[in-house]
Amino acid sequence: MSNTVTLQKIASMFVKFLPIKGTEFDDAREYVLRELRKLPKEHLVALRAAYIFGNKVPIQEREDLFQELYLAILEHDTKDERLAYAIARCDWRDWWEKYKTRQHYSLDMVIDKDSRESFGDLLIGEIEFENRMNGELDGKRLFDQLPSWIQKLATKYQNGEQIRCGERKQLSNWVATKPMILAGYQS
Repeated sequence: MSNTVTLQKIASMFVKFLPIKGTEFDDAREYVLRELRKLPKEHLVALRAAYIFGNKVPIQEREDLFQELYLAILEHDTKDERLAYAIARCDWRDWWEKYKTRQHYSLDMVIDKDSRESFGDLLIGEIEFENRMNGELDGKRLFDQLPSWIQKLATKYQNGEQIRCGERKQLSNWVATKPMILAGYQS
């Protein structure tokens, strides 16, 4: 987890909602980064796991879910990254189930352009992360559920090749129609 989620990314996430720009942003991010480095290991582990799964939901829900996941992991008082990841993943799956149900009964769901376009990246990132953290079984299981054209794109991306804009949009649109695939469920 520590290879893919850096403290710099977490610090940037904390600062990006402040009404500052340019050098003020950089200064604020550096300040937050220094403060993050002072935290005990179990807090850093919780932040990393919460960051990963907090970014796998629609943008309007990210901050709340990030906080929920962070607190859930802290309640378990773990320094083990795999356990923190498992806790976050289970809570994230539960969140998606509730969210899916809420959306069936709600008329106010809006998927904005920013969150919709990032769904494809989330899917490919989930496959890659599963391969690294849980071995190849979970990643392969998720990969095998995908249509062949998406498997080709994921393989291309994992080999370091660039995905064209049109392919990325196609992928994001497909994932947006099947958001539970990100939670490991076939939908």
